[in-house]
Amino acid sequence: MSRALSLLPVLAVLLAACSEPTPPDPERPPVPKATSSSAAPASPITATANAYKDAARDAVDKTQAQAAEQARAAEQAAQ
Repeated sequence: MSRALSLLPVLAVLLAACSEPTPPDPERPPVPKATSSSAAPASPITATANAYKDAARDAVDKTQAQAAEQARAAEQAAQ
Protein backbone atom coordinates (compact mmCIF):
# COMPACT_ATOMS: atom_id res chain seq x y z
CA MET A 1 0.00 0.00 0.00
CA SER A 2 2.83 2.41 0.81
CA ARG A 3 4.38 1.68 -2.59
CA ALA A 4 1.17 2.81 -4.31
CA LEU A 5 1.08 5.95 -2.16
CA SER A 6 4.69 6.77 -3.04
CA LEU A 7 3.91 6.52 -6.76
CA LEU A 8 0.89 8.79 -6.49
CA PRO A 9 2.87 12.10 -6.46
CA VAL A 10 4.95 10.95 -9.43
CA LEU A 11 1.81 10.09 -11.35
CA ALA A 12 0.27 13.44 -10.45
CA VAL A 13 3.34 15.31 -11.72
CA LEU A 14 3.34 13.36 -14.98
CA LEU A 15 -0.33 14.01 -15.56
CA ALA A 16 0.08 17.70 -14.77
CA ALA A 17 2.89 17.98 -17.33
CA CYS A 18 0.62 16.72 -20.10
CA SER A 19 -1.28 19.39 -21.95
CA GLU A 20 -3.64 19.37 -24.88
CA PRO A 21 -1.88 20.02 -28.20
CA THR A 22 -2.62 23.31 -29.89
CA PRO A 23 -4.82 23.02 -32.98
CA PRO A 24 -3.26 23.89 -36.34
CA ASP A 25 -3.79 27.35 -37.79
CA PRO A 26 -6.76 27.06 -40.19
CA GLU A 27 -5.31 29.73 -42.48
CA ARG A 28 -1.99 27.93 -42.93
CA PRO A 29 -2.48 24.20 -43.47
CA PRO A 30 0.46 21.97 -42.58
CA VAL A 31 3.00 21.37 -45.32
CA PRO A 32 3.96 17.74 -46.00
CA LYS A 33 7.54 16.97 -45.03
CA ALA A 34 8.23 14.76 -48.03
CA THR A 35 6.64 14.45 -51.42
CA SER A 36 6.64 11.39 -53.61
CA SER A 37 9.07 12.98 -56.07
CA SER A 38 11.66 13.89 -53.44
CA ALA A 39 11.13 10.90 -51.18
CA ALA A 40 13.95 8.51 -50.46
CA PRO A 41 14.17 5.37 -52.59
CA ALA A 42 11.93 2.51 -51.51
CA SER A 43 13.29 0.10 -48.97
CA PRO A 44 13.71 -3.56 -49.93
CA ILE A 45 10.66 -4.43 -47.86
CA THR A 46 8.55 -1.85 -49.68
CA ALA A 47 9.86 -2.98 -53.06
CA THR A 48 8.99 -6.59 -52.24
CA ALA A 49 5.54 -5.61 -51.01
CA ASN A 50 4.93 -3.63 -54.20
CA ALA A 51 6.03 -6.62 -56.28
CA TYR A 52 3.51 -8.81 -54.47
CA LYS A 53 0.79 -6.20 -54.96
CA ASP A 54 1.56 -5.98 -58.68
CA ALA A 55 1.47 -9.78 -58.98
CA ALA A 56 -1.87 -9.87 -57.17
CA ARG A 57 -3.32 -7.19 -59.44
CA ASP A 58 -2.11 -9.10 -62.51
CA ALA A 59 -3.71 -12.29 -61.18
CA VAL A 60 -7.01 -10.49 -60.60
CA ASP A 61 -6.95 -9.02 -64.11
CA LYS A 62 -6.18 -12.43 -65.62
CA THR A 63 -8.95 -14.10 -63.62
CA GLN A 64 -11.48 -11.45 -64.62
CA ALA A 65 -10.50 -11.80 -68.28
CA GLN A 66 -10.90 -15.59 -68.08
CA ALA A 67 -14.29 -15.21 -66.38
CA ALA A 68 -15.48 -12.82 -69.09
CA GLU A 69 -14.26 -15.23 -71.79
CA GLN A 70 -16.07 -18.15 -70.15
CA ALA A 71 -19.23 -16.06 -69.85
CA ARG A 72 -19.07 -15.22 -73.57
CA ALA A 73 -18.51 -18.88 -74.41
CA ALA A 74 -21.45 -19.94 -72.25
CA GLU A 75 -23.67 -17.28 -73.83
CA GLN A 76 -22.72 -18.43 -77.34
CA ALA A 77 -23.35 -22.06 -76.39
CA ALA A 78 -26.79 -21.17 -75.05
CA GLN A 79 -27.86 -19.58 -78.34
